[in-house]
Amino acid sequence: MKQLTKTEIAVLAGKSVYHSLRAKSVADGMAKTERALKASTNTKLGKRVTKGKLAGFPFLTLTLEERATCPRSCAHWADCYGNNMMNATRYKADDALIEQIEKDLTFYQAKYPQGFLVRLHVLGDFYSVAYVAQWAKWLGMFPALHVYGYTANQPDAIDSQERAIGEALLSLRIACGIRFAVRLSGSFTDAFAALSNDDERSEALLADKQAFICPTQISKQTGKLAKKGEATLTASCGDCALCWQASKPVVFLTH
Repeated sequence: MKQLTKTEIAVLAGKSVYHSLRAKSVADGMAKTERALKASTNTKLGKRVTKGKLAGFPFLTLTLEERATCPRSCAHWADCYGNNMMNATRYKADDALIEQIEKDLTFYQAKYPQGFLVRLHVLGDFYSVAYVAQWAKWLGMFPALHVYGYTANQPDAIDSQERAIGEALLSLRIACGIRFAVRLSGSFTDAFAALSNDDERSEALLADKQAFICPTQISKQTGKLAKKGEATLTASCGDCALCWQASKPVVFLTH
């Protein structure tokens, strides 16, 4: 009988390949200067927004455990890019994390009163309706807070929990606009979606100029900053701003 690989075991168990090494609860203790919401060190993301309505905002990131917080319907459940992110610290979705995030938001509200942008999530996803409600609460508490990201939870999902989370996310996005710019991954029924280029429906949208390819991905692939169709190729997400401003779907090159 063939022995399962570490990745196959993680996929079946619904957790990170690096669960035992890199997944932690805030309750287990944090380093003196450690925060769950961290200043971005990701070169693709950038450290600060440089154009558009949120220009000048610093980027913060939050990383949860992939699969453990994600719906199993996610198209990248098995081949999540977290499989190759050995060094990323994943925070466990528990009450201690919620308390820590609120402490962090209090700190950043004071430090960046003009505004800051949180990328949800580097890994992981919105794992409950209550968690979505926490972000709704924090958007009310912290006027400087802005959020953007992507979710595999769909408002029309067959699974009732995923559907409830998707509906809550969609309602919050509609209510808050650019302050909660979370795109539905893989949705062809919502214009504010994130799609993959390996789907012929995405190709049709691109051909009709009803969607755009991520300019930063093209830049990384070609090594150039040039024009391609309607999009200006950019060095980082902060130099682009389309994901939280454009009303068209964004199409990503399959990772």
